[in-house]
Amino acid sequence: MAKTAEMSNFTFKMDKTTREQFSSLCNELGLTMSAAALALIKQAVRNQSMSFSLRDENGFTREEAAELMRRIHEVRNNDAARHSLMET
Repeated sequence: MAKTAEMSNFTFKMDKTTREQFSSLCNELGLTMSAAALALIKQAVRNQSMSFSLRDENGFTREEAAELMRRIHEVRNNDAARHSLMET
């Protein structure tokens, strides 16, 4: 007979809107929030990676946001290169 793993609790806080949206998504998928979170955690441990990208509220990665800010700074300081429009 297989030995059952000892279980422990894991609690975290999130804003109400995110919780409601996650709950709705889980319900649509036929999962409890606990089952979905456990599946995500087990997959991360098994793969030793996270299968999602970390993006800001505008959809940019940290590197993309930094590059955008660098370019905005260049434009504001008149350091941006100007190029003629080439029509083909």
